[in-house]
Amino acid sequence: MWLILVAAAGTPSDPSAEALCGLTALYTIERSYFGEKDRYDLHPATVGFLPLSCIDGTRPTAPESNSVGGCRFLFTILEAGGIPDAPLKLEARGVTPDTQDLRFLLEGRNGFITRPGSDARVDPADCEAWSREADPLQRYRFIVGEHDCIGGPYAPTHPCTEALTLLSNLARDGVGMARMEYDAHPTARELFPLSPPTPTQLLCGVTATPGQRAQVAQSLSRQGLLLDAVLAPGCRDEGLRAGLPVLLRAGACPGKRCTRLMTLARTSGTPERLAVLEGRASALASWLWNQPATEQREFLVNALALPGGRVDALLRLREGSRPGLQELNAPPPGPLESAWLERARTAHPGLAPFLDLLGELHHRRPASDAAFRDWLSTAPCDQLSMTQALKPTVARLRAIASIQPRCAYEAVQALRPHVAKLPPTALIDVLTPLSAEQLLWLQSNLGLTDAARAEALFDWVMEREPRLLDGFVASPSVVERLLAPVNADRLGGREAVLEVLLGRMHTPRISLTPFAFNFVVTESLRGTPSALRVRDISERYIPAEEKLRFLSGVLRSTDARAQAAAAAGLTKTTDARVPAPAARACLEETRATLACIASHAEPLGPPPPGERRFIFGGCGVGPQPPPTPPSPIETYCTRLEEKTASCPTACGGTLLDASGIERLASAAGEPPPPIPQALRACTHVLP
Repeated sequence: MWLILVAAAGTPSDPSAEALCGLTALYTIERSYFGEKDRYDLHPATVGFLPLSCIDGTRPTAPESNSVGGCRFLFTILEAGGIPDAPLKLEARGVTPDTQDLRFLLEGRNGFITRPGSDARVDPADCEAWSREADPLQRYRFIVGEHDCIGGPYAPTHPCTEALTLLSNLARDGVGMARMEYDAHPTARELFPLSPPTPTQLLCGVTATPGQRAQVAQSLSRQGLLLDAVLAPGCRDEGLRAGLPVLLRAGACPGKRCTRLMTLARTSGTPERLAVLEGRASALASWLWNQPATEQREFLVNALALPGGRVDALLRLREGSRPGLQELNAPPPGPLESAWLERARTAHPGLAPFLDLLGELHHRRPASDAAFRDWLSTAPCDQLSMTQALKPTVARLRAIASIQPRCAYEAVQALRPHVAKLPPTALIDVLTPLSAEQLLWLQSNLGLTDAARAEALFDWVMEREPRLLDGFVASPSVVERLLAPVNADRLGGREAVLEVLLGRMHTPRISLTPFAFNFVVTESLRGTPSALRVRDISERYIPAEEKLRFLSGVLRSTDARAQAAAAAGLTKTTDARVPAPAARACLEETRATLACIASHAEPLGPPPPGERRFIFGGCGVGPQPPPTPPSPIETYCTRLEEKTASCPTACGGTLLDASGIERLASAAGEPPPPIPQALRACTHVLP
């Protein structure tokens, strides 16, 4: 903030007071500056110091930039620096006949004022008393500091009325400093005129009515003086709104001061500005195109109020280089910007592809695929996101895929929203340039959960990347091709593929249509299936009649283990009839398993009392209590499981429960085998 020491009005009784008060003020300002910058500065103007001038507004000429004149003294910053030493040395030297022998110094380390050649401290002056004695405008400056007083008119009791009255009276009385302040104060000149108001004052001041302003604007226009009046410093919005329409309708823009006029029209809300931008867009663009770059930027920023990124983009077009599409995408260009774009097309034909794409973004006309490829060949990778706003033709998508060596991630991201909508043949063509790893990035977007689409793309998937089968929905045709040796061998063989399709292997995860499931079950039970597979299929949730149809071949076979496995699964199927031979085969294996368990349980003795229950654990947060010791029955059953681990399985899987064994015995027409007491005691009871 500038510190202006009020002007001396007369000769104070003590001439050294100006020097002492000025040095004190300069020291205070330097200290404040040091608090912000960690250094002192050698230039009074930089730190904001302006000492008192004489009554007529004059001050001694400063020989160097490190000095500034007051009235009878020249103030100089002799030394100034930064930390750690931070030197500061100030001087006040008299330059008038009555002060030329006076010289004062102030050292920054202690803030004391001394005389040259002496370390004795000079007593400070009473600066408030000196200011009251020296400055006739002190009261005025105090009020203006509080209330600004740029505006009005003011009520008679308003402080600004007092301040401006004081200023005008002193100016009328010939106080030079007051006259200079008065001449620089438009409100004072208008509200308290020392002479009749000029037309410019009437137009731009605060007292005229709208009708008077309009008349003055027309009069100034006829005299050719309106432009200077409107551009005069301090012209109020009321004056601008009266004068600018006259100037703009008369064709002042485009012209020499167009930027300033259009900026004022925008800030004052003059509606004729829009008429100029729309009606004279071509002429305005031609004029602006030929202005210096600084003028162009000022116009685009201040007159059009465009954001900085958009301004930079338009100026890059002026130089013949391509900006980013996103910088000119939204909002759509106005008339002046559109005319500017056409000038760029004419001046720089190489920009045509970029401008064509920009036109497509603004829904004017579609650009050619050739223009798209031309833009894409040099577009930075981060601009590929703009392709989402353009028409996704197959040729364009293929072009995006082709730049994956340069923009791998961005190319895939740009393709992601579109690939699921492409027909299979087009998809295969578009994705040809991508690597197998990049195809996996798009896995969830390929639409392979649609059975018909997956069937159409199956051969391509097997050729490009079989890992894309994860999440596949397979039809019977796909299953048949998966089981073909050429494909099955790549996936570990036919049996491995069947395990995948039955869900017994978790990768890849392939879902089956209902008909495909029937096909897989039929193929899985063909030949001599393992008891484990038969048991798995026989326990699935399949309607009883359909399950019996699937298992008919197994039930007719001579493989007792396969029959036993089928019987075990059928006992768990409601309304399913278990053939007696199969039931007897399973019952025989069950007896053997139960006998093995009984023999291993005998050394353990009778089980302790209690029931074995499932314990459902939770996911605790924070410190957990120590686990409770196992119950006696739990300890007993753990030992039993360890001892019976070597016992054979029954019927291709786990031992049936008591009710299953009873149903099995009923189907076989035989009594159920006894279940060892240890096994009964160790059977979990659901809570």
